[in-house]
Amino acid sequence: MMVAGGPVAWAARRQSVVVQSTAEAEYVASCKACMEGKSLLNIPTEAIPEQQVGFTLGVDDQAAIALASNPTYSRKARHIELRFHYVREQMRDKAVKI
Repeated sequence: MMVAGGPVAWAARRQSVVVQSTAEAEYVASCKACMEGKSLLNIPTEAIPEQQVGFTLGVDDQAAIALASNPTYSRKARHIELRFHYVREQMRDKAVKI
């Protein structure tokens, strides 16, 4: 996570779930990054509550972007756990851009 050009949070972790494709791995990672970003945004939101703050999530896999952008049910994504669709909710609420 970068704020004003400087890093404020970074991590490299092994994923706790078994995925079936690189798109799903990127989608799970984007969900975790989205949660981390939302928690970091609570600090300026509490300081200045009238200002809406959002962030852009960098995802380089086109299939993962398609998974996050399409809110409808897909047979290809039916095995993905519901908790990882958090990034879809945040995109729908316009809190996150990909």
